[in-house]
Amino acid sequence: MNQEIQLSVNPNLPVAANKVGTSLVYTGPQQPTAMQIIHRLLRGRYGVAVVLGLIFAVAGAAAGYLLMRQSLQSVALIDVKPYITTPDSWDHVMPMYTLYVSSMVQKIKSESVIRGAMQDERVAKMRPNNNATIAEINKGLNAKYLANTSLVQVTFDSDQKDAREFAPAVLQAIVHQYENRLRDLGEATFADKVNAHQRQIAGYEQQLTTFQHQIDEMTKDIGENPQLVIESQLHEKANIEKNWFESNNTLEAAAQQLKNIQGDYTVEDWARVDPRAKAELEAWVAAQSAADLLRDTKYLPNHPAFIQAKDLADAKKRELENYTKLLNTTMFIREKPDGSGGVPTKRNLADLRAIADANRNTLDKLEKSIQNLQLTSTKVAELRGKMRKVEEELAKTKKHMEEQELVHQMDNTVTVIDYGTAANAASDKRIALSAVGFVAGGSLPIALMLLAGLLNPRVRFSDETSHETNGLTLLGILPDLPDRLSDPEQASIAAHCVHQIRTMLQINNHTHDRRVFAVTSAAPGDGKTSLTLAMGLSYAACGTRTLLIDCDIVGAGLTTRMNVNVPEGVLEAIANRTLLEYVRTTDVADVAILPVGTAQGMHASTLSPPALRRLVDEARKHFDTVLIDTGPILGSIEASLVCAAADAVVLTVARGQQRPLVEKAISHLASIGARLAGVVFNRAQASDFERSISGMSVRANPNSSGRIGPVARAVQTSVKGRRD
Repeated sequence: MNQEIQLSVNPNLPVAANKVGTSLVYTGPQQPTAMQIIHRLLRGRYGVAVVLGLIFAVAGAAAGYLLMRQSLQSVALIDVKPYITTPDSWDHVMPMYTLYVSSMVQKIKSESVIRGAMQDERVAKMRPNNNATIAEINKGLNAKYLANTSLVQVTFDSDQKDAREFAPAVLQAIVHQYENRLRDLGEATFADKVNAHQRQIAGYEQQLTTFQHQIDEMTKDIGENPQLVIESQLHEKANIEKNWFESNNTLEAAAQQLKNIQGDYTVEDWARVDPRAKAELEAWVAAQSAADLLRDTKYLPNHPAFIQAKDLADAKKRELENYTKLLNTTMFIREKPDGSGGVPTKRNLADLRAIADANRNTLDKLEKSIQNLQLTSTKVAELRGKMRKVEEELAKTKKHMEEQELVHQMDNTVTVIDYGTAANAASDKRIALSAVGFVAGGSLPIALMLLAGLLNPRVRFSDETSHETNGLTLLGILPDLPDRLSDPEQASIAAHCVHQIRTMLQINNHTHDRRVFAVTSAAPGDGKTSLTLAMGLSYAACGTRTLLIDCDIVGAGLTTRMNVNVPEGVLEAIANRTLLEYVRTTDVADVAILPVGTAQGMHASTLSPPALRRLVDEARKHFDTVLIDTGPILGSIEASLVCAAADAVVLTVARGQQRPLVEKAISHLASIGARLAGVVFNRAQASDFERSISGMSVRANPNSSGRIGPVARAVQTSVKGRRD
């Protein structure tokens, strides 16, 4: 039988009734543990890592042992009594004893003591007086307080050739130098320091007196707190400002009203705002009424009583007219802003102007007074700030003087017991350094192997996929077979692997309404087309009517491998909403194919999710299983549409594929709502089969030039062999 699968047209395909179960559903990410990550990075490199680790560990241990020489040590002891004998012959416990001992330890290791010790005759003969010698002494010198005792132990270690003479000489010179420095603080020196502190204290106290006198002079008229006076005057200023604004506004309004006056005011106008005008108007009205009454009753116009009453009325009228004329000449009626009436106001506005000027003068005086008070307050605050600083310095000086007195008493409690013993062997640190070198040397190659694994993020073993694909099921593995497969054992293993993948899909399905599987990969070249074809043959081997749909519009790998050269295919089936017209049968029973036809990459933009779902629903009606070969999920338009429309997705991962690409592909599938059935590991090595297929092995061959592929050919041979 020919190695290639031949296709023939059969437009009247029967409908099969068998159904397969549902695909596996992606359950969420499972992050690998630290040990799993380390195992993945070192896997396949354990032997090299162990050998190199041992070599580098031995080298590190040897280097650590040889780099450090034997050290010799000289020891001195100083006794520091924990009590002080005062002039009254009483012994008092030394305050801050631990702190004093700590300061003593620091003084012994100070640079001044070391430089003084370098002037010693024995030390000067063995070492030059330079910074290198200071660094050597600093490195070997150590001082510590021996707990639960009154002793300070001073040691000097040296690993130089002359250490036996140099160590005790340096230590004795340092102890003598420290002891001499304590004696330098004699009674005379201590008295000079006390006198200096007392002079400083007197100077600080004089400054405080001067500052206080200046403050008293500044605040004698306003009290000790100028700020209170400032706040009171600020409140008064606010009231005066309000009065000034009101008087100024009144003046401006009156000037404007005076400007707008037209003609003279009437008697009634003045009577409304001026009491005198009102009174004279009432008097005239009364006199006139009396005269009118006499005329209208019993008196004739020439009667003396009537004439007298009339003269009185005329006199009142003249007085009223004269007063009205006087008011119109010197005054005007200023209307109140609230509309409650008018106020007689001099036409020259002198009174209003005088009120506004008086408020302005009062306000200016207050502002000047507030400025002076603020200046005084600032000066007082500065003086008080200076006083606080002086008080702080005074307190520091007094405390320092007390500390000097305490140190002077403490220094009398120090006694040198031993200036420095002969040099003896110190603790041997070469063993510890050798152990450190062993660990560091052994860790170096392992770290380099881990780094190499991090720099090469590729999938190398089949069981890595279960971790690197966020916990998805590993459906199976496929071997890396030569294109011209001649070994029947290899063919049998390849067929077994494909049937195992198909069986996993059937077993892990829990319902019978999911029969459409999309096969994709993260990148081209992972073997998804070969897997699709091989799985189709495997499904046919168990009597399942299977349809292969080539939806890889750019690659068209399935159509090319099946040698289906027809002008119409999947795009026409979608556009015309019919399937069977474009499906082609093959010479393998129960296997049919829907080719790409003449579609090209630019046609992928014409696809839509509803159209693909209609095609999938139509295929589900006529076939038990539908396998759709599509492009890489990260690089093609149609792949996302197909994977979202299919019941489940099978992801192909080839050995050597970039791990970040695989993770990105899975994230993309999850984002579009695709159901992930699992992962198929392609181009597996013999070691993968030893762990999964009872120790069986295959031989790898990188050559691949066949049409349908060696894996599919192996399944085809297996199927045909059973059918024959």
